[in-house]
Amino acid sequence: MSKEKTKDNIKARKDLELYCRWPQLHLIESNGQTFKPKAFYCLSKEQKKCVCAWVKQLRLPDGFASNIAHYVNEAQSQLYGMKSHDCHVFMQRLLPIAFRGLLPNSIWDVITELSHFFRDICSTENHFEHMILFEGNIIETICKMEKIFPPGFFDSMEHLPIHLPYEAKVGGPVQYRWMYLFERFLHHIKKKVKILACVEGSICEAYVIEEISFFCSSYFEPNVETT
Repeated sequence: MSKEKTKDNIKARKDLELYCRWPQLHLIESNGQTFKPKAFYCLSKEQKKCVCAWVKQLRLPDGFASNIAHYVNEAQSQLYGMKSHDCHVFMQRLLPIAFRGLLPNSIWDVITELSHFFRDICSTENHFEHMILFEGNIIETICKMEKIFPPGFFDSMEHLPIHLPYEAKVGGPVQYRWMYLFERFLHHIKKKVKILACVEGSICEAYVIEEISFFCSSYFEPNVETT
């Protein structure tokens, strides 16, 4: 999306001159100024507006994700403020659709492979044989990405997906190991705060009352409403 905060910066373009044979992406010096040529993996201004307009009118099932349309800034043609779960949904389900027809097929295919990898690795049911297959496929996908993006793009986070299939084989499905459940519970707990001067005591009192009420409801007749 060619945002101001990007890994495709001046330092990354200088690395291209040392490590890669991409003369079309080398920096251009003119009249004492440095210009950065547009990369083939970047969207044009019209394409960015097209993506933002598509996300703006996007409607998802209730509970599937938050309203992602609220995170679109059409004036600046960018997405901002997305929560971690919304990023997961966009990366696993929406990324190939959003950029289909806007990027060259060689780049779109790699992005689609990466999106499908995260969707499969986060599925509710994992098979040991599939994890072995994913271990080989993700290495090929990362190698394809290295042929597209500059060296400055890659750090420890881009290397991390290589280890995810092994973690899935050892620890099982990822939904039993991520933090979303605890974050939702903390949100439920924070709503119980009534006295800001005594946050912990207010939470404990409300939680104890809720547990006692739930325990006592077991002794009422089935026809008595206790909710």
